[in-house]
Amino acid sequence: MAERWHNRHGGTAIEVPIGVVAALALIREKDPNGPDLKGQILAQDGPQMIAMLREIWSMHWMHRPDLIERARILHEWLNEDVDEYRMSAVRAVAETALKRGLFDLTGHEDPFLRSATDVLSPVMMCMRSHGARQGLGEFHTPAPVAESLAAGLLQVTAAAGFAAKPPSPGEHIHDPAAGSGGLLRAAAQLLRERGHDPATYRWSMVDVDQIAAACASVNAIIWALGPTVTVACADSLANPNAIEDAMEEARAVFAHRDEVISKAQIIAAIRRAEQLVEQAHLSAAA
Repeated sequence: MAERWHNRHGGTAIEVPIGVVAALALIREKDPNGPDLKGQILAQDGPQMIAMLREIWSMHWMHRPDLIERARILHEWLNEDVDEYRMSAVRAVAETALKRGLFDLTGHEDPFLRSATDVLSPVMMCMRSHGARQGLGEFHTPAPVAESLAAGLLQVTAAAGFAAKPPSPGEHIHDPAAGSGGLLRAAAQLLRERGHDPATYRWSMVDVDQIAAACASVNAIIWALGPTVTVACADSLANPNAIEDAMEEARAVFAHRDEVISKAQIIAAIRRAEQLVEQAHLSAAA
């Protein structure tokens, strides 16, 4: 995907191709016996694909505005006019991702299978230059290492430090330098293997890099970590209250979402009333 992006001279805005992969990773077949989703997407032209990407992000904003807002850098470019040059590069990335098996990794209905890998981490690492990775101190943790670390992480609770047993539902599992969330992915998988639902736990992640925090937010949805996930973009050492600050931001985003929905419902009700009045006038005239 990185090769196709650069081959099409997509530019230095690596959040664009990462955002394309992230959006595609958020969707899956509703009906396994229905039309082939991959085929439908590959048949789209440039404008249709841009419209589809906008719709994916909008749909998920309705359900998790906090996480989609944290992932803003991956989709805010869609708020602008996308020229044919970028459209071609975007389509090339999407085509490569799908043909190379993205849905084989993220398209499962079962969250355990969907969480078997962190797709966005290697995409992010491949798109970012070596110098940028070193400057950010950003390194991809191999899955086996993450799984070993996760086994230890599950012994930690928010209140008591190291506990003698894994945390119980409702307890807090936190990573202060999360990257795209690979360590928490491994922890969630271990919980599932032990018969627990990760959605009954509280999860939080912090990373100083905006794109990494955005990927972690998307991954939290892909991996079905549940309703109590908080992702902060901050320096954990400089701001020990990063998670609390992010939770306050999330509450404001949810309030804004509710206000938007309320206004939309009022507008829809007014339009329905106008249609009924118009129908009544037409009936009277007849």
